[in-house]
Amino acid sequence: MKISIIIPVYNAAHTLRRAIASVDTKHQYEIICINDGSTDESAMVLEQLQKEYKNIVCINQENHGAAASRNKGLSYMTGDVFMFLDADDEFLPSRIDFMADYYQQDEHVDIVIGQIARDNNGEWQTIATHHAIQKQEKVSLAQCPEIMQSIGPGGKMFSNRYVDIRFDEDIVFCEEHHFMIQAYKKARDIQLLPNIVYGYNEVEGSVTDQRAEQFETYIRDAINVRGRVMETLLLPEERIYYSYRMDELIVSYLLQAHLMKHKAITQQLLQTIITYIKTMQSTDYSGEALFRIVSVLERGGSNWTKSLYTQWREALLSIGIGRPHYYRFKVEILPRRAKFRGKMKLKQYLKR
Repeated sequence: MKISIIIPVYNAAHTLRRAIASVDTKHQYEIICINDGSTDESAMVLEQLQKEYKNIVCINQENHGAAASRNKGLSYMTGDVFMFLDADDEFLPSRIDFMADYYQQDEHVDIVIGQIARDNNGEWQTIATHHAIQKQEKVSLAQCPEIMQSIGPGGKMFSNRYVDIRFDEDIVFCEEHHFMIQAYKKARDIQLLPNIVYGYNEVEGSVTDQRAEQFETYIRDAINVRGRVMETLLLPEERIYYSYRMDELIVSYLLQAHLMKHKAITQQLLQTIITYIKTMQSTDYSGEALFRIVSVLERGGSNWTKSLYTQWREALLSIGIGRPHYYRFKVEILPRRAKFRGKMKLKQYLKR
């Protein structure tokens, strides 16, 4: 069996060597690195690594983002299976072959999912919300919608049956969701493993770290991604679970992180959230996720005026959600303002 490892590279000169050194397998393999217009010394590091590792293929392109880089890698891969690795992350020792063994044991297994973990003071710590899929079991999307918790490409081995699926290049935020949902939907069997296979290393200044500052852009992307995924999912239960995954665990925490730095409620922010909530109404959705967004905005924001609150209340009333009048809102809701830890939570839920 041949394994293709696809690594998008953008300004990762200091972490590339660790990432490539973590590719630990007895199988035939290729490492496809896409240098996505890096402005640091990544190209030089890749050139040196090519001299040290015979199986590295390097492709240079102008900066087009992670989705375009992964798609480029897919167009070059020649393996029986493929995996993705971010240039600042790493595979744990021997875990690629551990996953490959399960892939080869059953010809109906199209995806193997291992656990992703973060470095916590020198120890790998798994993601709390992935508890439901931390087991050794074969599942399908219909049987186990919880696999949507692991909605990024890391920590997975894919059959080359998926080589023609593409990441969404026209968006930046959650660009991997539609790819993953298509793969999950197409899979005959998905092998879950409770073992940690992939180490995620937080990098200050990374795209994840910047997302709270790009709120308007990312909400527009979230609306587009959400629409594509909802059209792809067949069952109401799947769509409701995806709403929980996207609306509650990502969008509400994105809003929370934004309000930590920009507390004042503005007309633009209010309209953005109203638009998102109305978008939710056009599909199946989680009621808890909806009320989480409402709660974050009301309790996390400041400088509410009567005019802004009236607009907010009328928008919610139009979709059947009752809110108190302004003066009661000031007395009953605002005093219970919570202290959110949005930035940390946002990172937790975005890195799959």
